[in-house]
Formats: sequence, structure tokens, C-alpha cells
Amino acid sequence: MKDPEKSPAASAPANVSGELAVHGVAGADLVLVAGELDLDNAQALYCALRGALDRSAENLTVDLRGVGFCDCSGLNALLRLRHRALAQGKTISIQGACPAVESLLAMTHTRPLFTTGRGCINSLPTRALRRSA
Repeated sequence: MKDPEKSPAASAPANVSGELAVHGVAGADLVLVAGELDLDNAQALYCALRGALDRSAENLTVDLRGVGFCDCSGLNALLRLRHRALAQGKTISIQGACPAVESLLAMTHTRPLFTTGRGCINSLPTRALRRSA
């Protein structure tokens, strides 16, 4: 495990809406998401992730370690983001999803639509997630 002090720094929240915080990680096409992904903040999630995708060089990894709940609205935001990524010739990876989110992805047969994370979960800063939770 890498030293958290030497990990890429998380930026200030790119978008905060109620119980949602989205942080870009400097120097990586990676976004940390914390909070609940539901009807109240699905549009804010999509807008924040869309901006990160548009700035990404190739692909975008969405780390959901800080997410404890995701309903169909949150899933729809992720699917809309995937659609936009495909139009740009990019992919979306999801990593760190809790069992409830993984269950939603499995039940809806959407997990295969998101590529596997690139193995950088151990190098991510966790302080940003703790501050926003």
C-alpha cells in the first residue's frame, strides 16, 4: 500500500448537492464520489462527472468507495455518462463500489458495461472521502 501522503491529491469538491460530493484527483483521470446517488442529486452527479469526462485524456475511473446508496436515478446518471464516453471514444470504469451498489449493478445486468478499475484503489487518498462524508 502506498503512503497516503505521496498519493495524488484530491481537489476540492467539484460539485456538492445535499449529500453528494465529487472530487477529481489531480494528475489522474479519476473521480472520487461520496454520498448517496439518488433522485435528489443524480443530475448534479451527472454534471460533475460529465465535466471530468470531457477533461479526461482517454478514460475515466469513478471510485464509489464513499457511496453507501444508489437508486435507479444514480444508475441512470452513470449510464448516461457511459453513453457520452462512448460517443467520445472513451470508457468508464467503476471501482470500489459497496455491496449494495454492486448488487444494483448485478441485478440490472449493467456491471459489464463499466470496465474494471485500473488497480489504483490502494493509491487513492481517503482523507477527501472522510471529510465529505
